[in-house]
Amino acid sequence: YKDRILKIENNLNTLSSSLEKYNRGERNPELIFTIASKYTDRNETKIAKEYYIQLLNLYPNLDKEMAESARFQLAYEDFKNGDVSSFNEFIDKFSTSDMAKNALSLMARYYKGENNQENELKVYMRMLGLYPKDPSILNGYAWRMTELELNLEDALIKANDALKLVNDDKDFKVGILDTIAEILWKMGRLNEAILTIDEALKIDSQNNYLIDQKLKFVNSKDTLGK
Repeated sequence: YKDRILKIENNLNTLSSSLEKYNRGERNPELIFTIASKYTDRNETKIAKEYYIQLLNLYPNLDKEMAESARFQLAYEDFKNGDVSSFNEFIDKFSTSDMAKNALSLMARYYKGENNQENELKVYMRMLGLYPKDPSILNGYAWRMTELELNLEDALIKANDALKLVNDDKDFKVGILDTIAEILWKMGRLNEAILTIDEALKIDSQNNYLIDQKLKFVNSKDTLGK
């Protein structure tokens, strides 16, 4: 952070300094990418797009990460304008990239906002097919199914798979246990839901959200018992 502040104070790698170099005739991938990225950060995406296109056209053997980032930004701009095909092509070409996961997440979020359940589910199925061992994707899918109240049996399997894959990240483990408990509650398996949320509370006993979750499950059990 301090290095970034010093660079700004010394006018290094800022948009204005980068444009000065560009206008003096300097051309290299790092400079053009920096300018494009700065315009992206400023949400001036139309100008950024021009530089990303120039970057890809001028340097066909561009650094892999830089090329992926540029193509992602171009595809994302098309996606925001209603063209999903560019994002699909990007995901097909860079499926092993974290940016492909990001693209799929953005697509799922978009369809969720549009209440387009059919396409949202297709995106989730695609994510699961591409990344069957990614605990974040497994857990995200499972939680979304609790919201939609769909595919709960499959959601439970995926959430349990995520739990097996997570390592020593206690917060992540708590989140997955909460997902499992929520699924069990939605399925009417209240005792199991309570036992599972108790496992999460053993890790984070002061978590008010988890305490509220347990209360919700217990109240459901009490209501059914009356």
